[in-house]
Amino acid sequence: MRIPRHTTRLAASAAVLAAALSLTACDSDARNTGSAVPAASARPGAGDQGAPSSSKANGQAKGGDATQVASHASGSGTGGKKAAGVAAGKGSGSQKAAGACTGAQVKATVTKVDRPLNHMLLTVTNTGSAPCHAYYAPYLRWDDDQAATTFLEASEPQAVVTLGPGQSAYAGIMYRAADGSGSGSHTAHKLGMLFANRAGGGSTGPAVRLTLPKGGITTDSSAWVTYWQSTVGQALSW
Repeated sequence: MRIPRHTTRLAASAAVLAAALSLTACDSDARNTGSAVPAASARPGAGDQGAPSSSKANGQAKGGDATQVASHASGSGTGGKKAAGVAAGKGSGSQKAAGACTGAQVKATVTKVDRPLNHMLLTVTNTGSAPCHAYYAPYLRWDDDQAATTFLEASEPQAVVTLGPGQSAYAGIMYRAADGSGSGSHTAHKLGMLFANRAGGGSTGPAVRLTLPKGGITTDSSAWVTYWQSTVGQALSW
């Protein structure tokens, strides 16, 4: 039986169309399957929580995630408080800045010594909770003298003496020259002391009032005081 030519052409066209549709479906399935599998670099490991989506990175990073981090940093217990302090710039590495020592944060004493002759030792101890700097030398006034006692410039140390809580600084006081070269001799019963400011142009803070040994101390114009020293030996070596 002879098949008409137009029927043959129709069958061939149908076969070509079916093949095309089949190829299109396969290609679509391949694309869908590929998009469902993440790239190896984005795949979370066993212990990971997964990479944030774009909405999490743009939104919760400023809200939920940031709040959670802050909550951990300021949680209860010693560790939480320490973390909160570091985050706020108040951790152990950023203690209170040391300022000039003043009479408000020290205990001061003055004692007469046997050697060197006509000397006393001035001791100040930091009773505060923060360190302080003992700049230059103490300003001393015998009783109600208007002028401060001369600084012994030769005693200036190489570095400023810094007192941590509970630490002490020392100054040697020569109240009268042994050779009698001074003038204006008088007996003082009290000694006022002020700390120098950082600039060295004057005093700072309240004064400390010291009671001198019984009977007072006879002083004159030859008196001087050393710069602050870190040891008793240095203070009495002049």
